[in-house]
Amino acid sequence: MSLIKHGQRTVRSGCSRCGSKDLYWAHDTDSSKHGHYCPEHSSNNWTLINRDGTRHDCQGTGNSDSHEPEAAEVTEAVKPEITPAAPVTAPAAADGSDPVMAAFQAFMAAVAPKVDASQVHSIVDERLRGLVLPVRVEVTRNGETKPVEGLAHKMLPVVITILSTGKHVMMVGPAGTGKSHIASQAAEALSLESYSISLSPQTPTSAILGYCTATGDYVRSLFREAYENGGVFHFDEVDNSHPSVLAVINAALANGSMAFPDGMVKRSPDFRCVASANTYGNGPDRAYVGRQAMDMATKDRFEIVSISVDEALEEALCMSTGLDGTKVRLVLAYVRHLRAAAEGFKLPLSFSPRRSHGACTLLAAGMSVKDVTDMSVRRGISDTDWRKVSDGAPRI
Repeated sequence: MSLIKHGQRTVRSGCSRCGSKDLYWAHDTDSSKHGHYCPEHSSNNWTLINRDGTRHDCQGTGNSDSHEPEAAEVTEAVKPEITPAAPVTAPAAADGSDPVMAAFQAFMAAVAPKVDASQVHSIVDERLRGLVLPVRVEVTRNGETKPVEGLAHKMLPVVITILSTGKHVMMVGPAGTGKSHIASQAAEALSLESYSISLSPQTPTSAILGYCTATGDYVRSLFREAYENGGVFHFDEVDNSHPSVLAVINAALANGSMAFPDGMVKRSPDFRCVASANTYGNGPDRAYVGRQAMDMATKDRFEIVSISVDEALEEALCMSTGLDGTKVRLVLAYVRHLRAAAEGFKLPLSFSPRRSHGACTLLAAGMSVKDVTDMSVRRGISDTDWRKVSDGAPRI
């Protein structure tokens, strides 16, 4: 038996037989034509599972296989095949000869709904049309397929593909869009070690190259480990680094070997570099005033990928906080209104997915809407700017 869990929250209505709500929808892949992992979710082998992952037995009735998911429970990339509902019939009479019971059974059979499968499919398709769902990623290498842990940003497959060709990637996007997490997941997908350093104007070159002590002993750096032995090295905030550090990075990516304090080191064929930035390396802008201009030769070493807010992933993360789904959607509508207004007015304000996730987390913890708004969303924005972005915003 292979049960794949399809959601991070329990079912809304609970079990129709025993009433238990501490349950989750799962997909039984034993007879799935797609094997162990069902990316299209096109089979109808649905069942309810308990919190520990075992099949829900409905208090010993043995009818767990007959559970089917409601359309309202579809929260991930699922599109279940739905079979026609069986006609509703009354229980048989004890002796099989009660004329009143027989008449009741005939009446129930006459009025029972006759639902055509195509009608049900049409209803479900209408509800799912336009629904954007978070991404789950699988990577096949050397004939072996490996799923990447957790939900992923929609651009993760692009980053993995570029890195798998031997190229390096620079991700550019607003704060809070998941760039660091993409770098970590890409390393996992390629079965490589993950390393990271956050750069600033004060980061010395020794943080990249390592250094020799007064006694002549060489102290290795994380970058040296990745460069020599293989791994994905992530330079976070690369557009905030000092030009001398960028020169070192440029030299490392330009050649098959480079000089470290203890001598020349050959670059591993499994070394990959990922950089993340809030700008395209052209200097400061209205939102990121402390950014540095990057040397064109350094930028030329990277394939540049734009990372925007993945709203499907944002919603999934907010849902994982445990806050009621209706309340989550109100928070998302509110934060997204502020986000769009700030962009429209060209204001240096950030309403990233961190803001919506933070608000949902605090609300789920029992804090008031006013306190959550002040601490997680507004965060000291001036009255003038706040009036601009919050005008017409939906209420939480």
